[in-house]
Amino acid sequence: MYYEKRIWVYVLELLLGVGLLSAVKLAALDSIWGGMGGGLFAVGVLRLVQCLRLRRDSAYREHVETEAHDERNAFLRARAWAWAGYAFLMICAALTIVLMVMGKAPYFTLTSCAMALLVLLYWLSYLILQRKY
Repeated sequence: MYYEKRIWVYVLELLLGVGLLSAVKLAALDSIWGGMGGGLFAVGVLRLVQCLRLRRDSAYREHVETEAHDERNAFLRARAWAWAGYAFLMICAALTIVLMVMGKAPYFTLTSCAMALLVLLYWLSYLILQRKY
């Protein structure tokens, strides 16, 4: 099972989070790393709890595996990514225009480069998928 193989990753996240939080508490690192440590700790704990639940409750495990491999959910995930990418592209385009009008050259350069990167990634993934399917 996939979750059984990932337990060591979640334990590592938990330990890394504890390490970062401890280093911040001892003033060895800046306080910004405390947020990263807290996030890693929380993710590690939550995923370990989920793994334990999947191991103990066979009905829940069957439900999760069915949801993960369901064709409808795979289609919905793909559509959600497509919508998110399109929305990101439109937001970047609008921001580029607004920032250009405001005369904020470094910022509109950043947003236009983000748009160009997204379009490049789309084009490359299209070429790869076209050959694959």
